[in-house]
Amino acid sequence: MTRRRALFACDLDSQVFGALPLARAFEARGWDVAFALHAPHELPAALRARVTERFETFEAWLGELAVSERVLGYDSVGVFATGSRIARFRHDADLADRARGRRGPALFSGFNGLVFERFEEGAAWRLGCDVVALNGPRDRDAFLEFTRGTAFETQPLAITGLRRATDRPQRPLKPPPGPEARPVFVFAEQVAAPSDPRHRAELAATLARLARATPRWRVVVKLRVRANERTFHEQAAPMERLIAAMPDRPSNLELSHAPLEEELETADLFATISSTALFDALDHGVPACIALDFGVRNAYGTHALFASGLGVDLSACATLDDLPRRQPHAGWLERVGYDPRFSPAALIETLERLPTDAPRPPQLQSFERSAAGEAERAGGVGTQAISAARAGVEIAVRTGDFAEAQAALARLGDILARSDARHNADAARRRREGALAAFARRRRMYWLYRGTRNLLTGETFRRP
Repeated sequence: MTRRRALFACDLDSQVFGALPLARAFEARGWDVAFALHAPHELPAALRARVTERFETFEAWLGELAVSERVLGYDSVGVFATGSRIARFRHDADLADRARGRRGPALFSGFNGLVFERFEEGAAWRLGCDVVALNGPRDRDAFLEFTRGTAFETQPLAITGLRRATDRPQRPLKPPPGPEARPVFVFAEQVAAPSDPRHRAELAATLARLARATPRWRVVVKLRVRANERTFHEQAAPMERLIAAMPDRPSNLELSHAPLEEELETADLFATISSTALFDALDHGVPACIALDFGVRNAYGTHALFASGLGVDLSACATLDDLPRRQPHAGWLERVGYDPRFSPAALIETLERLPTDAPRPPQLQSFERSAAGEAERAGGVGTQAISAARAGVEIAVRTGDFAEAQAALARLGDILARSDARHNADAARRRREGALAAFARRRRMYWLYRGTRNLLTGETFRRP
């Protein structure tokens, strides 16, 4: 019997993190799994190694991949990317289907971790995939309410849950460490929670104070990425640098780039602000806390975790021994999707049942709207060149010239690759420019920033 094949197409480190538990589940089900990584050299080294050491991996610009014949070697393609890129992939895949006169692989997508805000906007971008994966009943109910009474209320869905290690049962809660033990407290740092540099400095100071007040504990700050590595969010005051620069840093306060799973194996207590690493801790049976030091704030994601019953103000605790050891509220766990009843099996079974000739569900976002966000950031290769190339494919399809349609499709792939390459180069340049340039962009005054910089440095001005 031929083994089914799944491809995960990912554009950012956060999307790779979200895809990995699903990829492991597909593999356990007997599928061959591969990853197509958009600019893999820019992923954190440890994450890149986790993917390449276990799965077949190749580099691909996602725009070009959507129309490439390479995807035809797979039964299903999971697109884990920014919302507009998912919608554009769906449009381009549909165009490729018509140019080839055959339906391509099934497309699926999902949400990376617990959704904190703008859920409906994310759902709108994903409409039209053959299956949309959701975390739990909370998201399913919100999705159904969002599409109720519309042409999209029949969009196929699958609840995949928030269990990270679905290949083994959840471990029971670890008992408190004994008086002679050398217990371990793991704090999962995040790049953008808190995002305020002042709050980040306060958090670092709190962790140092707790380590100093409880010298028998190892306090391990599990870093999201290294200070110089790329991630979806801009790093403001990286925790690695804040702690490394402490003149009186406690000897039991450690920084770790090791895989989270390794740290949780020895952990006795865990805390975070709003990282989905919470669910990894629950898988390992590690008592967990949600740090509410900066209040319940949508921007930090703490509002979505508040009903877990795990909230605690670390700054108000005298020592680590004072931290509570609570079980999350069972009703909250079930609502968000952390329950044995929910697993990636629901997605896999839906894909396995899907007829190979079934029409794709209707798509809400137009191609123009899907492409605009990407092309706007892509500098010189904009929507006009892409639209013109697509029109060439459409004309060839309408006239029945399928040889020309496929040639035009190849030309479109080249343009999409150039667009993604320019987008990536522009993003790298923006990261190098720093916070002042980012502020100027938000205020729509980037032209003034560039002009001033050109006068001071002698660079050639190119208005974006």
